[in-house]
Amino acid sequence: MPKKIDITIKEDLDFLNNSYSKTVSRLQQDRIKTLLYVATKKYHYQSDIAKKLGRTEKTIRDWLKLYATRGFNALITVNSGGNNTRTLSDKVIELIAQKVTDPSTTITSYIELQFLLEEQTGEKIAYGALYSHCRRKFKSKLKVARKSHYKKDANAEAFFKNPTRTV
Repeated sequence: MPKKIDITIKEDLDFLNNSYSKTVSRLQQDRIKTLLYVATKKYHYQSDIAKKLGRTEKTIRDWLKLYATRGFNALITVNSGGNNTRTLSDKVIELIAQKVTDPSTTITSYIELQFLLEEQTGEKIAYGALYSHCRRKFKSKLKVARKSHYKKDANAEAFFKNPTRTV
């Protein structure tokens, strides 16, 4: 049988409702809603709150433990996001914008753009960073036509494409 929740909520219901209505983040809303459910004694078990919010019991347990040890402000602070350090400098970003938006450009691939930028700026640019930046910011799709096969026979191609051939 699940264990009952035995945490006392220090904040009053008006404050929690006001905080809930002001927050935009779904994660923060669910955290505040958990406190509301405990404060109003609507749910007595973590499993019930987890089912209601569509979260796991461990998540609800961790939120309640965080609230009990560090308080309301720590609970609504979201620390997810990972490492978001920029890899492209402002100079490179400006050159990318010039090259990708120029209608008279002769660039046909991201690798060609990468070499051109490295040549002009002297900076080493990761292909993945360049590719994702161009796709996200400019919705670009640089494509290169594939070469025709080097063993292709022109006479066989003409025979194949001729609709009046007889077998």
